[in-house]
Amino acid sequence: MRLMSLIAAGGLIAACSSTPAPDDYDPAAVLPARDVVPKSGIGPQMLEADECALFLWSQTDASKFIFFEKAQSGTAKMQIGEMAVNVTQTGNRGEIFGQFLTEQTFVGPEREQIAVIVVPGDELQGGQRVESGRITITTAEGWKTVMPVLGVQACQS
Repeated sequence: MRLMSLIAAGGLIAACSSTPAPDDYDPAAVLPARDVVPKSGIGPQMLEADECALFLWSQTDASKFIFFEKAQSGTAKMQIGEMAVNVTQTGNRGEIFGQFLTEQTFVGPEREQIAVIVVPGDELQGGQRVESGRITITTAEGWKTVMPVLGVQACQS
């Protein structure tokens, strides 16, 4: 009986400690490949040495780059509908997030009121991730569009 208990315990330990062979590991099955390089929206933006910027893209379509703001510029470029437009900063508050604050407001070319709110995420080399956020656009007629966003604030060295 004692021998039978030892054999059963040995089988349980072996079952708990078994791991798949390295040949069974398929990284594509664990982390599916996904192309998230922005392919639409406002297009590529450049930073000069020592410049910092906030880059935001659509959370629902990560290939759509929709907001770009250089630090301390007072303006941003963003996608409103199908157009890339320049918007002017009208307010800034919230927590410090690199060279930005977490809540900003802008006015668009058609008097749209734009609120940008970001939640800081992990720090990166030369910047910080935007864990989540939203851009709310209110037209002059009162219609609101809310877009969930992701992004980074980063500096060019």
